[in-house]
Amino acid sequence: MAKKDEEANDPQEENLLTPKKTVTPEGASDVKNGLTEFIPEHSIKKNQSSSSKKDRNLDEKIDYSSFSITELISELEKLTNQDNWYNKGKNIQELSQHFERKFKNENKAKKEEFIKEGGVEIDFYFRPNYKNKFDQILRDHKKKKRSFFLEREQTQKLNLEKKLEIIENLKNLINVDENINAIYKKFRNLQEIWHKTGPVPRAHINNIWHTFKHHTEIFYDFLHLNRELRDLDFKHNYEEKIKIINQAEKLSEISDILKASRDLNILHRLWKNDLGPVAKEHREELWRRFQKASQVIHNRRQKFDKEYDIILEDNLNKKNELIIKMENIKNNSPKDHNEWKKSIENLNRIREEFKLIGQVPKKHSKLTWNKFREISREINREKNNFYKSQKNEQRKNIELKKALIKEVKDILEKEDWNEYANQMKNIQKDWKSIGFIPRKLSDQLWREFSSNCNIYFDRIKAGYQKISEMESEIQKKKEVFIDRIKDFKIPHEFEAFKIFSANQWEEFINLGILKGNLNKNLSDNYNKEFISIIDKSKMDVNLKKEAKNHIRFFLIKDDEKELSKEIKNIKKKMDEIKSEVLQLENNMDYFSNTSNKNPLLLEVSSKLKELKSAEQHLKEELVPLRKMKRELDNSFNDSDIEVKSEENTN
Repeated sequence: MAKKDEEANDPQEENLLTPKKTVTPEGASDVKNGLTEFIPEHSIKKNQSSSSKKDRNLDEKIDYSSFSITELISELEKLTNQDNWYNKGKNIQELSQHFERKFKNENKAKKEEFIKEGGVEIDFYFRPNYKNKFDQILRDHKKKKRSFFLEREQTQKLNLEKKLEIIENLKNLINVDENINAIYKKFRNLQEIWHKTGPVPRAHINNIWHTFKHHTEIFYDFLHLNRELRDLDFKHNYEEKIKIINQAEKLSEISDILKASRDLNILHRLWKNDLGPVAKEHREELWRRFQKASQVIHNRRQKFDKEYDIILEDNLNKKNELIIKMENIKNNSPKDHNEWKKSIENLNRIREEFKLIGQVPKKHSKLTWNKFREISREINREKNNFYKSQKNEQRKNIELKKALIKEVKDILEKEDWNEYANQMKNIQKDWKSIGFIPRKLSDQLWREFSSNCNIYFDRIKAGYQKISEMESEIQKKKEVFIDRIKDFKIPHEFEAFKIFSANQWEEFINLGILKGNLNKNLSDNYNKEFISIIDKSKMDVNLKKEAKNHIRFFLIKDDEKELSKEIKNIKKKMDEIKSEVLQLENNMDYFSNTSNKNPLLLEVSSKLKELKSAEQHLKEELVPLRKMKRELDNSFNDSDIEVKSEENTN
């Protein structure tokens, strides 16, 4: 980049001799042609084009994130073997970063697998052949790169010696007593050799160029070129410098300050190296304009660099804060598994946050990273030592958990298993109080334990009973009987149906008696099947209702308590319906003067009809229940009379 402290005077145009009007020597056209070759027309466009092309080659980007490790190695070989490999530095660097990231991920996966299989982290080592191959390619590339730059340095030194020799030969053309055309041809030859000679070391570029240009202009004055030719050259240089100034002023519109800085460097090289002087009256004005446009870019770049330094310092502070947190974890070593688990989670969170923070100032980078890595290693050593000492405790915990699983299984096998509910709850509490065991085995034991516990409590909820082989046979017979009900041909007369259903029930009961919920569930299934065949029969509708009520209440006809309970439930439902009917009938008064087609009135009327129908249905169900209740009460009274009669006789 052009230096900020350059003065208003254009350094390349100092100490120029004013051309003198004189007789044009033979071959003046050759002089003009030689000057045109020395400062080529459209040089700015050509240099910009070549620089742009060079930038494209240097900055050409490829997305390596989708490449596999094998493809990355192949691409690296390709890049390092290309003819223009020295222009592929950024590509090679980015490719290497992607390779190292992928290798790091694979290394991490292998390490986790090694630790899961019982290995100790500090003993882990992973160095595949492809990693060795990749590193060898990079080493060969760096070696070739060093050789290349060493050779280029030697070449540039030779070029410097050649150009110094050309300048000395150029000096010797002055004041030579020889034909002017012959002298000019020698000058043209020196020019051609100069431009064919390659670059010189960077430290000598400006000095050697200004020295050559200075003696070239002295030679022009020596030739006493006519003013017309000189003015033509001044005009050309003026127009080209105006173009450069316009381009420099437009650079302030580019948002990418790094690109603007690179482009400004190109313009400064064109101004200093490729273009000659302009007329004296324009020199200071043009140089001031160019410097003003350049200063805008300089200021933006300085602001960017300043902010960038602040960002780097901020990143350093953030990383140092995280390192302090890591030191706190290291200095307060956890005492048990739960504390270690929290500390490891916290450490992993800190490590991820550390890696996401950007770069720090270069002088602190290595020290910060080494400190971060060393603290991580120390914490991992402490963790490994802790878990080594925990192995005996873990074995004990495993045995305790296996014993609890066995205890649960033994309870499930007992006849009176449902008496152990409190003990099962205590077993679950004991399980929770047992210490740490490895996760893989812990999950396996937990699945077995929770599965057996679930079986126990599912039994409690479902009313499960453990039955004997004889009871199991009775259950199977009753289930077969229930399955056959769907094929029964029931009588269509109610009295005949009552006799038929009573006979079937007696046959069902005679199969055997079961305990608790199992017996009730089978009886309910029996009723459901009987009611189903009543619905499918050709019996009269009213007889169907009586038949279904007979089946429904048959089981409780001899149980005063159940009969009273059923009657009470039906009465309660009827009272609820009556209350709702009364409310709707009161609401009907609001529709006394409205049309019978009112949607709301129609809805209320429909609801009333449904409720009254339901009430009637409940009344019909209540009749047989009350009859059964009366018959049962009478039988109890008759029994009391007989008992009293017997007592009086005695």
